[in-house]
Amino acid sequence: MAIALLPAAGASRRMGRPKLLLPFGSSTVIGSLVASFRAAGIERIVVVAAPGDLPLQDWVRRSGLILAINSDPERGMLSSIQEGLAAIGGVLRWREPLLISPADLPALQPETIRATLAALRASGIALAWPTYRGKNGHPLAIAPEAVAEIPTLDSAIGLKQLRERFAGRTIEVAVDDAGAVSDVDTAEEYEALFRPPGPQIPSRSRSG
Repeated sequence: MAIALLPAAGASRRMGRPKLLLPFGSSTVIGSLVASFRAAGIERIVVVAAPGDLPLQDWVRRSGLILAINSDPERGMLSSIQEGLAAIGGVLRWREPLLISPADLPALQPETIRATLAALRASGIALAWPTYRGKNGHPLAIAPEAVAEIPTLDSAIGLKQLRERFAGRTIEVAVDDAGAVSDVDTAEEYEALFRPPGPQIPSRSRSG
C-alpha cells in the first residue's frame, strides 16, 4: 500500500513544552494523526523521535508503530526522514509510495491522505501534495523512484530539492481540509484546534 513517516524529533521550542502527547479529541496530537493514516488504510507508520523523548518512544512502541531515533535532531527534519528510512531497511529496492507528514497535524483528514496517494499513482507522477486555499500542506506523497533520491539530498535545503529534480512530474491536490495545513507550533495554535470557536449565539435585547 504505502508507508507513512512522521518526523517527531523537534524540540517544541515555540510551544514551550512537549506537544505531541497533549490531548486532542479522544486521543493526543500525534495519536489523532496516526488514527487518520490508519483510517486511510496505511498500516506501516514510522515515527522518528529524539533520543531523550522517552514518553514519546514508549507511546510509539505501545501503539504498534515503528520507532526510529534521530541521535542529533538539530541537523533538521531531513535527518529525521533519513533516520526513519534507515530504520526500515533504507531505500535499496524500495517499492512502495512514501507519505511524509510532520507529527503535529492532528486535524488532518483520512480523505486528504487517500486523495493525495491516489494522485501520486497517476501515470508518471513522482510527487503529490495537498493544498488548502492555495497553501501547501501534508502529507507529501513520494513515488519509489523519488524516495531513492532522499539519501543524496542536501540537508540545508531538504525535500524541496525533490521538486526541482522531478519538475514537471509533480501534482497539487486541492482539498477542503484545513487540517492539511494546521500544524501545532504554538500554544495559541493548539488551543485554536483543540477548542474551536462555537457557533455565535445572537444576544436577545430586553424591552421595557
